Amino acid sequence: MRTKTSFNHIFIIVGFCLLTLIIVQIPSAFSNGESRISLEIAIETALRENPQLNTIRERVHVVRARVDGIALLGNPKLETEFVGGVHAEQSFELTKAFELGGQRGHRIRIAKTHLEKVDTELAAASQSVRKSVKIAFYELLLVQEKLKLAKEIVQYTEQMRDIAQTRFETGDLSVTQANLSNIHLQSALREAVMLENKLQLAQLSLNELMGAPLETARVVVGELREKASAETLQKKLTLDALKTQALAYRNDLKSLRLNAQLTESELRLAKATNIPDLSVGALAERSVNERAFGVKFSIPLPLFNRNRGEINATKAQQQVDTVEINNTEKQIVREVMAAFLSFSTTEKMLTFYEGDSLKLLNENLKLTRTAYELGETELLEVILMQKEFIKARFAYLDVLAAYHKAFAELEAAVGTSLEPVP
Repeated sequence: MRTKTSFNHIFIIVGFCLLTLIIVQIPSAFSNGESRISLEIAIETALRENPQLNTIRERVHVVRARVDGIALLGNPKLETEFVGGVHAEQSFELTKAFELGGQRGHRIRIAKTHLEKVDTELAAASQSVRKSVKIAFYELLLVQEKLKLAKEIVQYTEQMRDIAQTRFETGDLSVTQANLSNIHLQSALREAVMLENKLQLAQLSLNELMGAPLETARVVVGELREKASAETLQKKLTLDALKTQALAYRNDLKSLRLNAQLTESELRLAKATNIPDLSVGALAERSVNERAFGVKFSIPLPLFNRNRGEINATKAQQQVDTVEINNTEKQIVREVMAAFLSFSTTEKMLTFYEGDSLKLLNENLKLTRTAYELGETELLEVILMQKEFIKARFAYLDVLAAYHKAFAELEAAVGTSLEPVP
């Protein structure tokens, strides 16, 4: 019986060694060199290198080129005609059409509004990227903190395993208790392996947003416990103030309002198109015995087509624009309220962890470990106390990360930065 239990004990030790080897030599798709980066630098890099933003910037160049390409005046038209024979004749006609009713001015305003609209889309995309970078940054920071804690737990658990092994060899501890220490250590190692995988995924997400090489082993520098200033919380983060800011700063709402301006300009252009273009020309004719010069004027008569279809369609679009603006304003208010409630909830959750509970758990864990080292308590009691401590610490880190993510969501709902959170 003693031999059988010894084999069980050896089997668990071998399993533990293999698991440790896996952690040490776990394959990584990331480079060995670590790149340390702060939140501010991450945001600046993403706003400069993000592929989505660069695509929109190219669209801005295209629209700006179209605005610059609107000619001051259209090109004149030259026509010539030659008739041979005894009475040979040749005529020249140079004509230029002039748009009336301010049509060219309306087209310029439409082009400039399109440019402003693309700029607004770029600002909206930049705000979205900023939010995503903040969320990815704090997710990576959360995993880093958890992994650091997990490695500390592995060290403590290894110490308990070594003590259990010594006491087992001296006959002061049963094989069941010795096996339990190895099982507990393997559990801690598995948690570390899972966090290593999450770390790489979080690094991948941040690198992608930043437009950086995906294999970069990114290490973010920051403090989860750093929160918004008291001044911001008291003065800026009131629901009424946030609603007002959102309706003034949200770029998607600005884009819809620019759509309304576009429709108004297109309606004016459609009405101006009713006024026919005036063509003015100079004539010159030459024959065998004489030459003649003259002036030509021409203007279409709007008898059948008065552009009513375009005018009516544009007026209908104005109603659509009004409905979209009203619906978006309501949606923005709902988003602000939801983000504000989420942020307020995380603030309340933090109060449960920022008292003495974590400190007391830490002290109790130290006392229990000391008692175990002195042989005054059982291993199971240490394991239970450590699990409770880990659960509370991980939950605290989760709430801290949720606080920063909720703040980023609130800023995105408002459409402007409330306060840079380090």
